[in-house]
Amino acid sequence: MMFYEKLDLLMNITKTANSSLAMYTSLDSSHISRLRRGERKLVKDADYLKKMAVYFTNHCTEAYQIKTLSDVLKSQPELLQDSDKTTEKIYHWLMGTEEAEHASISGFLNGISDFQFRKSTTVTDEFTNSGTKTPKKDVALYYGIKGKREAVLSFLSLIIESNQPTTLLLYSDESMDWLTGDSSFAAKWRDLLARVILKGNRIKVIHTVSRNLDEMLEALSKWMPLYMTGAIEPYYYPKKRDGVFKRTLFIAPKITAVTSSSLDMMEDQALNLLFKDKKALAALTSEFESYLFMCRPLMQIFTYHQKQQYLDLIKEFEKEATPTLLKSNCLNWVTMPNAVAESIINRSNSDDKEKLIQYFYDRKEAFEKGLEHCSFHTLLQLPSVTEIKEGVVNVAFTGIPDTSNICYTPNEYKAHLENTIQYLKNYDHYNLKVTSQKIHNHFILYVKEDLGAIVIKQNTPHAIFAINEINMTAAFWDYLKDEINLSEKDKTTALKDLDDLYNRL
Repeated sequence: MMFYEKLDLLMNITKTANSSLAMYTSLDSSHISRLRRGERKLVKDADYLKKMAVYFTNHCTEAYQIKTLSDVLKSQPELLQDSDKTTEKIYHWLMGTEEAEHASISGFLNGISDFQFRKSTTVTDEFTNSGTKTPKKDVALYYGIKGKREAVLSFLSLIIESNQPTTLLLYSDESMDWLTGDSSFAAKWRDLLARVILKGNRIKVIHTVSRNLDEMLEALSKWMPLYMTGAIEPYYYPKKRDGVFKRTLFIAPKITAVTSSSLDMMEDQALNLLFKDKKALAALTSEFESYLFMCRPLMQIFTYHQKQQYLDLIKEFEKEATPTLLKSNCLNWVTMPNAVAESIINRSNSDDKEKLIQYFYDRKEAFEKGLEHCSFHTLLQLPSVTEIKEGVVNVAFTGIPDTSNICYTPNEYKAHLENTIQYLKNYDHYNLKVTSQKIHNHFILYVKEDLGAIVIKQNTPHAIFAINEINMTAAFWDYLKDEINLSEKDKTTALKDLDDLYNRL
């Protein structure tokens, strides 16, 4: 819907006259009329939108109004009892920010799913021998965006030349134009950084979450090849900063560092300094570590080689009793009958089968305990009867890589399907929505409200991304909530779909 259509709908729901809304928002009636007809475009960051949201919240009091509003906002009516949250939802809906956020999240998830390492896993000396001159002095000066690019290439080249594996310390809230504005430079940067990691270096990076969600997810996507190596630890500063002066700190302790400071929109005139002086490096390292102490982990990335760590993470995640959303292309692992879970684990290549079976029981117990008080909604795509009978349906959402390539036998899938039906009948808080739209086969999205989001990459290279930054968690929650559409609480349809499939097997 366009803005004018949304405005007209809200005014019709609340039976609001142009003059009434104009008086509340301090606008002319003719202005409201033109906005309502689409003859006047919405101004970016218009201050009257907040007032409109408050007005419509205060005038949606009747049951039919709340029902209509909940359908429009794709929210359960009971969630609209909090006026502040309702105002916020109406505001974002009018702004259209949710659609933009959803597109950003969808692109990020598809990027994770589609990611593959390039066939060549070694990096040539093409860029290190391509004319990058490393400075001989302890301090070198570079100017503007072009100078920052030269400084960064020298920074990475000096690390490669040092042959001293270390942990790089990276932070910047300056514009990313120096990296994104030149594809040729971005390729050099990416390959040199990959070479740095291949030499055994690790990275701690502090991301700027004050950027909008689109910028944040784009930045994370650009780091994806490096995240998949398991060599990067991302952090964020949880409080607001004034944002007047922008700062960059790239440090390889005891080797080299690049630093700069600039005002917004003046990066092309900024001074960039490259240091090799040991005292200067020690001072900059101390500055970074002091800032890092005030930061929190933005995201944890677990690769196949960190199996026990991410098994523990999922187990702890599931112990938290809070409303939960799950998007998967297969039945939920923890709704399996015990015999089916044991059969699948015993067919795996794991050396810790007994441990994994106990792990299944622990997760199942936490799942059932959570259902006593909190809702659990699953968006599910069912396989075809042919796929089930041919035994080609993969076991999903185990969190156990040893079982990621195992398929159900027809009898196992049928038993799991029957058990899922029993969970739906026995637990009021367990809900399932079957979709006919194809769900991407290569990732699972698992979100707990106000707690965190987990993205499980099911194809090679396997990885799990665990996010607990509050704004990103809220964005993933809203994204998945809209896909599942929590306003539609119809177990009958889901049970009918599952019963139909069960009877055809």
